[in-house]
Amino acid sequence: MNILEDFGLRLKELRLRTNMSQDMLAARSGLDRTYIGGVERGVRNISLKNIEILCNTLDIDISYFFDHERFSLHSAHLKSELERPFRDRFNYRVLEADNLIAWQVTGALSLDEIKRISVDLKAECLKLAAGKVKLLVDNRRMMINGQPIVFQHEITDKWEELQRWFLPHCEQVLVLCNSKLMHNQMNRLANRSGIIKVQSSLFAEGEAWRTEERDPLHWFEQAVL
Repeated sequence: MNILEDFGLRLKELRLRTNMSQDMLAARSGLDRTYIGGVERGVRNISLKNIEILCNTLDIDISYFFDHERFSLHSAHLKSELERPFRDRFNYRVLEADNLIAWQVTGALSLDEIKRISVDLKAECLKLAAGKVKLLVDNRRMMINGQPIVFQHEITDKWEELQRWFLPHCEQVLVLCNSKLMHNQMNRLANRSGIIKVQSSLFAEGEAWRTEERDPLHWFEQAVL
């Protein structure tokens, strides 16, 4: 495999992980779909400028694009995933004595569900001590067919809005990630929203990381801001 073919496979696998079609990636990046198709097949060269454009469209750092973490070329199939009961894909709990909200995402979420989640979490946050809230966001089990997924473009927009709302209320935010890809996405999102001031994102290699159960406060003891 030559460098153009390897680059094309990497682009395709990251496009599929973010649930984008070639048409969608073309529309959002401003690049021609046939050009993107040629790059993915390894028959078109690509400039540094277009690499930057595609990475920003996929919401990843250029340095991550060339990371060794690789994924399958299978589509995430979000339609069937969203047919699972909502409670099997998202749950949260509030520890009022600790000013802590802990939520867990275990699958894909729709735009309407994100709006519903935002309303519920904001209401719970307002019951806690202002400026002292801790958030534990556990995304380790966001998986489809054994492969990590990340939030879709329209979903990250809503998460960013929610983070901006949470920022003045929070003392500390901790995000548990399922991959380097998610770690990268969460940090980019946090930088845009400003919540990076109080947020840490954690990821460790190995299956044990995704299944380890701990008391929510214990995770904060391990985090270094």
